[in-house]
Amino acid sequence: MSFTISGLLTVFGIFGLTATVIFAVLLLAIYRILPSRNPLHFKGKHAFITGGSKGIGKQLALGLVRRGCSVSIAARDKDLLISTCAELNTFAKSAGTEAIARWYQLDVTESFEKVESVILNAEKEGGPIDILINNAGTCVQGAFDELPSQAFGDQLLLNCLSAVKTTRAVVNRMKRERRGHLGFVCSAAGQFAMFGYSAYSMSKFALRGFAESLRMELLPYNVDVSILFPPNTSTDGYQVELQTMPEEVKEIGGAAGLFTPQHVAECYLNDIAAGNIATSIGLESHMLTALASCTSMENKFAAVLFQVLFLGVFRCAILFYICYFNRIVNKCRIKRELANRSCAKCES
Repeated sequence: MSFTISGLLTVFGIFGLTATVIFAVLLLAIYRILPSRNPLHFKGKHAFITGGSKGIGKQLALGLVRRGCSVSIAARDKDLLISTCAELNTFAKSAGTEAIARWYQLDVTESFEKVESVILNAEKEGGPIDILINNAGTCVQGAFDELPSQAFGDQLLLNCLSAVKTTRAVVNRMKRERRGHLGFVCSAAGQFAMFGYSAYSMSKFALRGFAESLRMELLPYNVDVSILFPPNTSTDGYQVELQTMPEEVKEIGGAAGLFTPQHVAECYLNDIAAGNIATSIGLESHMLTALASCTSMENKFAAVLFQVLFLGVFRCAILFYICYFNRIVNKCRIKRELANRSCAKCES
């Protein structure tokens, strides 16, 4: 019996050692084939940010200016653009940087010719755009059958197709010069679709697909593509969303907490500077990024190792999350039906 147990232990030991060696060899192979990271030094660069007058876009502009990067911010509200730009230039002087902020009134849902003309004007005044950050976006939420049909087209146009226009306006020059950075502010809703986000998630999944496809196309030209997956962020836009946010969305969204735009922007800029592809913030966001990573490019070995080790655990965890969210949706349905019955009795 002792010989049998000893033999089994030996077999398991050999098997474990072999598996460890194979795993180590696979990790080494992955490490060698990963695309190289291109650290980005912001000082002296020129960044163009859509939706740069407030929220995450404004905080990205402030962070870039602090790092010595000149910024061109674009948005629809002229008065807000002027005040934000003045704040950026004042901040640049107080920080002792040579960065300059300029503003451009632009509705990115307009024609490509209009978008291109504004970007060309920004390059004429501030020099070639080294960094383009597609941040403009909006969120209209609600149950699918309660959303106006126009909400789907409008969000797709602003949240995704606007980025296609701005990117097309700069990408050919970046390819010729073999340099440049394209940033996309997506959303956790572009990784995980849930109640109330049938229109919003559609647009953000589309944006993520566009960015990931573009990343592979531009890799041979040394043009980097990064994507930010911000969780719930306490922006002005989020405060507006709260006014019409369905109860289901409030409860489900509350599970991931709320982050400041300053924190979100700093995390993203730090990742861009390090040459990282994806930026996730918070435990749930890291879990979603790992789960969504199976067919996505990655250039950070630590992220790959994290995904390989914990993907199975995260898959189990997300199933519990989904079950919990489904119970919330059902609970809210029952609550509404009871309220409707009560109202019907009162009226009768």
